[in-house]
Amino acid sequence: MMEIVPAARTTRFEQLEAGDLFIYMDGRQTFYALKTQQPATGDRSTMVLLGPSFIQDVAESFLVPWQLVTVLSFGKSFSILPSLDPAAWSPTGPSRTPVCLAIADENVYICTNGGHSPQHYFACFVDVKTGAIVEGRLPGSAAFTNSWEIAVLAANHPPRSILKYPLP
Repeated sequence: MMEIVPAARTTRFEQLEAGDLFIYMDGRQTFYALKTQQPATGDRSTMVLLGPSFIQDVAESFLVPWQLVTVLSFGKSFSILPSLDPAAWSPTGPSRTPVCLAIADENVYICTNGGHSPQHYFACFVDVKTGAIVEGRLPGSAAFTNSWEIAVLAANHPPRSILKYPLP
């Protein structure tokens, strides 16, 4: 039996679940992103851009509206590997270059710009597990780093790193 490692499938963005990791491809740009939960306002879900490149030549993560596009989904079969270097961590943040990771209690968040444009910064945090968006500040105390990676998982295979910050 043939196996794809890691497991991946093509689907439409709107078919993804909140918290799913995927590659966005519209024929002009490709990048990793995570689907967010639908906001309480009733608007459609957004995506938080993870890179390594970003749309509109922006150099940081931000939230963008959903797109009617086919994506390559890895679902939730991935792990976040934060830096183990003490010098990579800070109690203050988030840093905007290019994708900052925050840990608050036991939850992992992508720090992102939730403003209406890249020039209007509004701090938001996306819970990696659920896709929930937290606006303004994280609850409780948090630690921040720009040194982390995403690895995809598969049974009987070693993890494969797919995105690592800082970029090489």
